[in-house]
Amino acid sequence: MKKIAMILGHDLFEPNEDTRVYREALTLVNANYELTVFCWARRMEKYETKWEVERDGIKVVRIFEDLKGGFFSKVRGFRNAMKQLQTKIEEYEPDIIHAHDLETLESAVNASYKNNAKVIFDSHEDWPAMELVQNWFVGKYYERKQKKLLPKVDHVLTVSDELALRLGGGTVLYNSEPMEIVETPVENHKFGMDGIIAGYIGGLRKSILEEILECASKVNALSLLIVGGPPKGRSGYSQMISELEEIAVEKGANAKFTGPLPYSMMNECYAACDILIVGHYVDERLRDYALPKKMLDAMAYKIPVIVGPYEARKKIVERYKCGIVSNDWTDTLTKLSNDKKMRNEMGDNGFKAFKMNYSWDIQEKKLLKVYSNLLEGGTNN
Repeated sequence: MKKIAMILGHDLFEPNEDTRVYREALTLVNANYELTVFCWARRMEKYETKWEVERDGIKVVRIFEDLKGGFFSKVRGFRNAMKQLQTKIEEYEPDIIHAHDLETLESAVNASYKNNAKVIFDSHEDWPAMELVQNWFVGKYYERKQKKLLPKVDHVLTVSDELALRLGGGTVLYNSEPMEIVETPVENHKFGMDGIIAGYIGGLRKSILEEILECASKVNALSLLIVGGPPKGRSGYSQMISELEEIAVEKGANAKFTGPLPYSMMNECYAACDILIVGHYVDERLRDYALPKKMLDAMAYKIPVIVGPYEARKKIVERYKCGIVSNDWTDTLTKLSNDKKMRNEMGDNGFKAFKMNYSWDIQEKKLLKVYSNLLEGGTNN
């Protein structure tokens, strides 16, 4: 049985399950690979957390390292964590090392030298560009690191055609749901809301939601279902929601804020929506490469989407006519609210495209082919 080591810079299961990594890992376990996920249980208490766990045949080995103090102290902590992961993987002696995101790639490459393991780089996002938004120096550092490490990788996996092109090629695995989950019946209670419901699901940023509330208030008989919490790592959720609820009342927008909901309830959220507003979610400089999972979910659940004019999402919406590309949310919300036939046609178009091209049933076949090719013949980058 071939041994696979996945390496992850955060915990697989806590505080929230990383669905992309879990789904890839489960696919490999079901294909009879021996798989262990080595992850940094970042910000988790070392003596209050199990160091090794197993779920659905996926073994998880955790390492612990605090990030405290100033910049240089945190850099040392990060390097110590990556060195621990490298050591654990070298001891495991895998045939393939699957590195999730750029922060883990150097450890994966270094660990591969011990027994000539193949290396897969699974780039969930444009890491150098993401860091560049926060800090020019750190962004440039990761840009140079990625350029240096890519030639040592045997295959690249990523989340959109646009990001694959930026990385010089690779296999695109869309972060999507399997048809079995999509087609599971769910009670549609519409969260107690009436009229046409436009959903917004994801990290809540006050500036974007203020704009959505303003636009929705101008559309007759439209309700807003807003699901989510603050962006990762940020506090102040309760205060933000109170302020947004006040703004909704002032503007006359009928809005319901559910707060963060468990992943198992997402199908109920989609079942309640007649329209989905796909948020910007990330800095404008990153949007052309990002393909939000919420958009693929909307297609799966036959919901027409409203997306901004950003390359990865725009291309899909225009190709399959499963929504509207626009920055004018008032106009598009009005148009979709008033035309049930259009909503149904766009929803059906999205579902057909999802089933043929984007469902996880399609993606896992691509993943298994990558693994098979690597184990049979070497580099297939």
